[in-house]
Amino acid sequence: MAAHSASSSAFLAAPASLHPAAAPLPSVQISAAGEAATEAQLSGLRGAAVADASKPLSATVTLGLAAPMLAAAAIVAHRPYRRRSAKAASKKARCVAVNAAAGAAEADGPPKRGYFPPRATPILDSMNDEGTASMRRMTVEQLKELAEEVRWQVLDAVSVTGGHLGAGLGVTDLTVALHAVYDTPRDEICWDVAHQCQPHKVLTGRRGRIYTLRQGGGLAGFAKRTESEYDAFGAGHSTTSISAAVGFETARNRQGKKGHSIAVIGDGAITGGMAWEAMNHAGGMRSKIVVILNDNGQVSLPTFYNKVQMPVGALSETLAGTEMSNRGLQIQDNIAKLETSEGFQRARELAKQASKTLLPDQLSSAAAKLDEYTRDFVKTVPF
Repeated sequence: MAAHSASSSAFLAAPASLHPAAAPLPSVQISAAGEAATEAQLSGLRGAAVADASKPLSATVTLGLAAPMLAAAAIVAHRPYRRRSAKAASKKARCVAVNAAAGAAEADGPPKRGYFPPRATPILDSMNDEGTASMRRMTVEQLKELAEEVRWQVLDAVSVTGGHLGAGLGVTDLTVALHAVYDTPRDEICWDVAHQCQPHKVLTGRRGRIYTLRQGGGLAGFAKRTESEYDAFGAGHSTTSISAAVGFETARNRQGKKGHSIAVIGDGAITGGMAWEAMNHAGGMRSKIVVILNDNGQVSLPTFYNKVQMPVGALSETLAGTEMSNRGLQIQDNIAKLETSEGFQRARELAKQASKTLLPDQLSSAAAKLDEYTRDFVKTVPF
């Protein structure tokens, strides 16, 4: 203990109620220089420490209060040190509390359910937390029912664990569709920010631990690569998914492997410059990636969704749209549905074969170019 000024004096006392009547305890004298006397015979003093003003701050302290008195003396002598010590003690107390809570949770096991009314989940149960392979054998009706079951599971889990909710509910159907169409985990899904990944975790072998979301030793609240092979990209930050998808696709091409890389990005994250830089890069490299703009109105920026008069930026205004732009997007959507329909694809393939068979090579090549340019024009024309 550091030395005190010779003129310092203090009176430190504690309520007698802290020390019930008991046999007198031997006491120790603490000097200003921090040296302890070997013996003291003031056994009648309980719960009090007196600093004798005639001495350079000496105090007689009962052993039962030795630790508190040492701390109090340090506070009197060193106020800056007091602040540092208080912060360290507070941090240590928080760590102890967190570890104790985690230990208790581990001992008791995760809760079996939350606060939402229970419901049957037969399709989700049939997956047995074994991944998404079985989803690619399901019918459309089964996938729709599966989405309802996953939605309930996310609601019930978050009612216990807390954390992001709207983001996950906003992609439930999309998540089911992605895992049903693409060969995950071979095909990488890069979730932008990844705060919306609760449905993804329910479907990818982690439903049994979903009630440990954001808990000590439990599932992470975001995608985490060390947690599952389905978490191709660990995020937690906005606007990085498209760059990640480009990286995965580039690596796959170099290795001569098949597959797809998908980036799922929201209407808020798409406003970041890194997303536009990544799309510019992908286009320059002719990278075959899939970018899904999840325009669900969950953006936190002031936009038309938030019913403000002046949205931030032209992009949010365009996405929210006016009646005219909505009509144009609807036309493009209908064209896209027609173009990807089975009947159209079959007719287009027959036309290509007829062109190659009946037309000279030069005209056949020109017809192929016309087909390509027409489809690109229809996709981008501002209706």
